[in-house]
Amino acid sequence: MGATEQRHLSRALVVDDDQVLRLLEQETLSQFGFEVCQAADGETALALLVELPPDLVLLDVDMPGIDGFEVCRCIRQRWDANDVPVIMVTGMDDLNSINQAYESGASDFIAKPIHWPILGYRARYVLRSAQAAQQLRELEERQSAIVRAMPDIIFLANRAGVVLDYKEGYGTTAFVPPVRLLGSRLSEVLPADVGRLIVHALRRSLATGDLQEAVCRLMQNDGVHHYEVRIAPSGTDKAVIVVRDITSQRINEERIRRLAYFDTLTGIPNRQSFLERLDRELLRARGEKRQVALLFVDLDGFKQINDTLGHAAGDYLLQAVAERLKEKLRGSDFVARPLREESGLHVARLGGDEFAVVLPDLDSTQVVTRIAERMQSLISQPFQIGQHEVTVSSSIGVALFPDDGDDSASLLKHADSAMYQAKARGRNNWQRHVRTPDGETAPEFDLASEFGHALQRDELRLVYQPQVLADDGTITGVEALLRWQHPQHGLISPNDFLPVAEQSGLIVAIGEWVIRHACRQLKTWLRDGVMVPRVAVNVSARQLWMRDFAACVTAIIAETGIEPNQLELEISERLLTNPDAGRVDGLERLQQLGVRLSVDDFGSGYSSLSHVKRWPTGVLKIDQSLVHGLPHHRRDAGIATAIIALARSLGLEVVAEGVETVAQADFLHRANCGKLQGYLFSRPLPAEDVERLLRQGRIALPARRSEAGCRQRGKTVG
Repeated sequence: MGATEQRHLSRALVVDDDQVLRLLEQETLSQFGFEVCQAADGETALALLVELPPDLVLLDVDMPGIDGFEVCRCIRQRWDANDVPVIMVTGMDDLNSINQAYESGASDFIAKPIHWPILGYRARYVLRSAQAAQQLRELEERQSAIVRAMPDIIFLANRAGVVLDYKEGYGTTAFVPPVRLLGSRLSEVLPADVGRLIVHALRRSLATGDLQEAVCRLMQNDGVHHYEVRIAPSGTDKAVIVVRDITSQRINEERIRRLAYFDTLTGIPNRQSFLERLDRELLRARGEKRQVALLFVDLDGFKQINDTLGHAAGDYLLQAVAERLKEKLRGSDFVARPLREESGLHVARLGGDEFAVVLPDLDSTQVVTRIAERMQSLISQPFQIGQHEVTVSSSIGVALFPDDGDDSASLLKHADSAMYQAKARGRNNWQRHVRTPDGETAPEFDLASEFGHALQRDELRLVYQPQVLADDGTITGVEALLRWQHPQHGLISPNDFLPVAEQSGLIVAIGEWVIRHACRQLKTWLRDGVMVPRVAVNVSARQLWMRDFAACVTAIIAETGIEPNQLELEISERLLTNPDAGRVDGLERLQQLGVRLSVDDFGSGYSSLSHVKRWPTGVLKIDQSLVHGLPHHRRDAGIATAIIALARSLGLEVVAEGVETVAQADFLHRANCGKLQGYLFSRPLPAEDVERLLRQGRIALPARRSEAGCRQRGKTVG
């Protein structure tokens, strides 16, 4: 037998004052796989036990000194019968001795003379029984610990619903005191409806043998609690009832639902909720052959409120408008017959200062007229914002199902188009959707209505324009620029669609899309071994005014896995003239994270370098309107040179935009402008095309003219 196998033998301690019997017992037990040690008396046995407890003790009763009964009692004071089982060996076969052996803690006994083959089997059986009992005890202890740690309340009840046993959940307050539960019927201690529900599920579980589930609500001292009840049969006439308090889960589910379907600012349904509701109403209207009206509402002059009173005032105005529409605009006020609750007038905020109303079950289009007029009347009433009394008007577009569209997308598109018709006709009015003779929407309103769907239809694209060192053309980064690729009208200029996005409030969602996709593209380039020091993205005023703008940018950086210093945010110069402490704090947090901040379009007439000092920016981008006049336009040259010199004195980098000619690049280089960007080096390109330039690492600059040559040509021209 090898050493490894020897270590797995069970150890037996033989205690007997008769040496011959000890040897015979040792030989017998060895044949049954035991490793045996011996002790000639009780004192020696106890000493060996303390040193290394055996798996089994074979103990003679009649010994000099401490007898076997006393030794057994000493063993039991320290070890359980399952830990160290004891077989008493006695020459006395009277019942008194047998009882005394068991009372001392013996696991079994053998009478002398010993039947030697039986001894080995008895020893093996006693040891296996002890080991099985120990394993069972350990299993029960683990199960008990698990049950104690569970937050569930557990009942054992019979078919009649009488509680036979009860365990309170860890950290869970019982909805009924335990003293009232034990021995009571659930139907007697619980509210009638809850009691009936659980007893019915209990009987169904016993009848089918299957797990049954139920959810119930109970009023507690701190409010309504929700409970999940699971019932499993335990035998033929009893069942285990496991009750878990899922109140926190329900609260979280409701919170998630509200985040998904309700506007966080106003508390009314959001765009997603609105579209789902509209789809349901259209489906029902098709079956019942009824009309549905969609009203698209936009506040006139909302941007002016933001610009003059600040965005906190703008947010308050949106909340007040939503509250008025929700409380004072009811379908029952306009429809003679009663409306079903689930199909009543539905108000939602689509984004920015845009709201929408859906009115199903129309009998007459006159109802739409009254609702539109009522909405305009409600919105036009003054709002008190702090010390200011503010009055706004609204432009409303109306589209009807099925006349103006057979699905939610076309209906919303045509209502949006009609709203822009209302604005074009002087604002503060409402218009029904009007089609041209060929059945299409009037062209002048296509842009605004179509752009609302550009993001969902994946029509937006990013192109990238390199920025280079004025010294040698080394590419120092790229600027991400947004383009709209319309499926019918082709590439649409940002000058056309960005004002629409700004006015509608879509610029926030689109701006986030641009940052995320630019960062993803940067990560893709880096993963493919393309060196891109930095990607720059323009940030709109509305984005910056969002309270969670800094958190949103931080989340995108973490999501895409780029380094913060690889992202540059470009802020329009006009924002510098009206610094908001909250916005500055957000930008400072991003700068501390490592994000670079630059001022775009500098020198276009809105600001001065004194404003720049109040913002955490590190880069100035000279507006292309100044670059366009270089080098011959004296005023532009003077302003550009002054900006470069002052910016460098403040420790700011300078980038000149819109560089298109060698002469412009030459002038800017001599004026110590460090970086250039423009068509002279590259037009904005799709990612796959600009990647070829990035792999080269630099763009060859056109040969510069010498200063002497410049002067000579200047004389010739003069």
